[in-house]
Amino acid sequence: MKKVTALFMLLMMSLATAASVSTNTEISGTVKSSVSGKFIPYANVIIKDSYLGAAADGNGYYKLAGLTEGKYTVAVNAIGYVSFEKTIVLEANETLILDFILEEDVLELDRVLVTGTRTGHYVKNVPVRTEVITEKDIENKNASNLYEAMEGLPGIRVESQCQYCNFTMIRMQGLGSEHTQVLINGQPLYSGLAGVYGLQQIGTVDVDRIEIVKGAGSALYGSSAVAGAINIITKEPSLIPSTKINVQLGSYNTNRFNVFSTMRNEKRDMGLNIFAEHVTGDAVDETGEGATAEEVKIPDGISDRVESNLTNAGFNLYLYNKLFDNDKLIVSGKVINELRKGGTTTDDYYKNPLTDGTESIETRRYETQLDYTKIFKNNSDLNFSVGFVNHNRNATNDSFLGDYMATHHDSVPDLRDMRPYLAGENSFTATLNYGIKLDGHTLLFGAQAYSDALEESGMYVVVDGESDYYGESYRSTSNKSAREFGAYVQDEWVVSPALTVVPGVRLDRHSSSEEYAADKQVFETNIFPATSFDTSVVNPRLAVKYLLSESLTVRVNVGTGFRAPYGFSEDLHLCSGSPRVWKSSDLKAETSVSYNLSADYYGDKARLSLNLFRTDLKNKIGFVDAIDAVAALGYDYQWENIDDATVQGVEASFTVNIFRHLNLSIDFTYNHGEYDQVRGDWIGTEYEDISKYISRMPETTGNIGFEYKPGTWSISITGDYQGRMYIDYYNEDIDPEFGDKSKIKQTDPFMLVDARVSKSFGYFKLYAGVDNIFDYIQNEKYLDDAAFMYAPMYGRMVYGGISLEIK
Repeated sequence: MKKVTALFMLLMMSLATAASVSTNTEISGTVKSSVSGKFIPYANVIIKDSYLGAAADGNGYYKLAGLTEGKYTVAVNAIGYVSFEKTIVLEANETLILDFILEEDVLELDRVLVTGTRTGHYVKNVPVRTEVITEKDIENKNASNLYEAMEGLPGIRVESQCQYCNFTMIRMQGLGSEHTQVLINGQPLYSGLAGVYGLQQIGTVDVDRIEIVKGAGSALYGSSAVAGAINIITKEPSLIPSTKINVQLGSYNTNRFNVFSTMRNEKRDMGLNIFAEHVTGDAVDETGEGATAEEVKIPDGISDRVESNLTNAGFNLYLYNKLFDNDKLIVSGKVINELRKGGTTTDDYYKNPLTDGTESIETRRYETQLDYTKIFKNNSDLNFSVGFVNHNRNATNDSFLGDYMATHHDSVPDLRDMRPYLAGENSFTATLNYGIKLDGHTLLFGAQAYSDALEESGMYVVVDGESDYYGESYRSTSNKSAREFGAYVQDEWVVSPALTVVPGVRLDRHSSSEEYAADKQVFETNIFPATSFDTSVVNPRLAVKYLLSESLTVRVNVGTGFRAPYGFSEDLHLCSGSPRVWKSSDLKAETSVSYNLSADYYGDKARLSLNLFRTDLKNKIGFVDAIDAVAALGYDYQWENIDDATVQGVEASFTVNIFRHLNLSIDFTYNHGEYDQVRGDWIGTEYEDISKYISRMPETTGNIGFEYKPGTWSISITGDYQGRMYIDYYNEDIDPEFGDKSKIKQTDPFMLVDARVSKSFGYFKLYAGVDNIFDYIQNEKYLDDAAFMYAPMYGRMVYGGISLEIK
């Protein structure tokens, strides 16, 4: 059988090679700008619906050789210009001279997006409203990671919590990070352990763009896409070999060093990207505990920003037309290594990971992905993608040490018992898509499988004073696993030139289980009953796009979503290690219904967008303290369907090219979210009524940005406004004299302003910038609640650097 398979593959590769024998038929010409009349260097010229292409040289001249006779659609594109297509017919051994003149794309609307429907569309034509962060946007923000790239977007809030570790999260349209699916090239590789620090660990050096679809994402992307999906698209190898090196130095040694190199061979059938990035930062202590801004401005010897040392490196190998005509095989690999330390900064106390008041987290992550696409002649294509992630964490904090000292009259444990929290996660995902175009319909059939296994261990102390095992230390381990399988179908139906209807539906089957064990008996029983959760859900979605005019588009999007209680959450991280969480047989999957209605105006010099949204959550899942019966089984917490909730609001954005070199962008978002019932932990307090409102959700947010690019200069100024929001403060270290000071605080509005300037000199670019120009910091702070963070904890940061790009 193996011999037959090998012979078959050899035969097919031989046929593919024979089919691609070159002839003397070719196309050549130049690419010019319609505004300046100058030649456009390094423009891409490709044969549409194939992987054949060439790049113009530094003088705007291109040549596409080795073609056969026939009918072709030739497409040309260049950064900053509107793409252009022309259909031609080539005769055998003909040399056709084909020149192109491109219009400037000042608003960057001529980009192909794929996330909304898993099919390619230009920004103006996409049926499902999609927002994009371009490579230029990332550069203007000086964003070295996903966290920084997502800052200041309409309807999106990124935040950092915990002075000792600075874990981060993202909130979309008021919903928490557990409701947002983060994808890498369409695959859900960002999950589990990566959900805590991953936003700052995913670098941008190899990112081409970031696509954002809000609401109703589960029909295509499965569990957790309740609020929407964020898809990170990596760069494809350039037709022009180039290498870019960047060196940046900043305040508190916030330094960045990266290199990105891209190339293709002469036949253009093989391409390679390689990249590496190293980012550092010292611990920062600029604030202290206090109830007023004046008190907060006094440093307290505890880190506000942790010391970090992060390295990213990887490659992307592309093979075009190697197995068959019009196919593409991508093999990718990436490694992430990070060490972050925080806590008591006095005398560098935090650098000893086994002391009180410190936390140290080491991450080792390995990603690999294989993606294969074949374009068929019957207007169909097949895509198969698999990805594997191995994620490891080694973390220490003072939770075990503090509990031991509290139960042993301030004595410290044996050094051999000071074991760190250890976690190892292996996740695998595979996706198969088949698309075909039939008489105004683009049908998509897909299936996706996901498997995850997470092992954890940590040290604990029995702190229950009524327990016979009071003061006993023990090692707790957990084994968690999940399996998901989804199948989906979608139809893009072009009813008329003005109307496109996109119905879709996905069926998902989720199954997860958790098992816990202790290395000694410290409860009435030494058997912790295993828990499991199984559910099957059907999630439909309907999107409609209607062109009111050539410049005005209306889109409607309605769909459902779901989320299962599994994995590693930010809330559980605050509890340290791997606490045992019970899943009751009565637990239900969290479900949602999302609605979006948007109108977009696309002018020659301006874009105006208005988006109304609403999400109804049912059976919202959270974790609470274990009831007595569950605690008797050895469990610390339990998952529970807390309540139903509603999130709704409006987003408006406006972008205009004031004149040739100056762009202005403004956006504003109004959010309103609340639970159906008041929250149980605030009943009977003065905050009972306002506890209905979803915390950490600013009622209003807004952004304003200026970009001025005269010649070789580039100047950008951005302002990020955060309106009032509610945030919980839980007073854990209660002063006997003053009592419990727990409260729900309504924050004050504030604005953060950043600026960046750059100047190009041939291959070189010099740049400098300032973040948080006006040195704004949070005006209230408490050390006993690590989650009580709602604004910057440190002020102004300055940076400068130099980059070198050789083409």
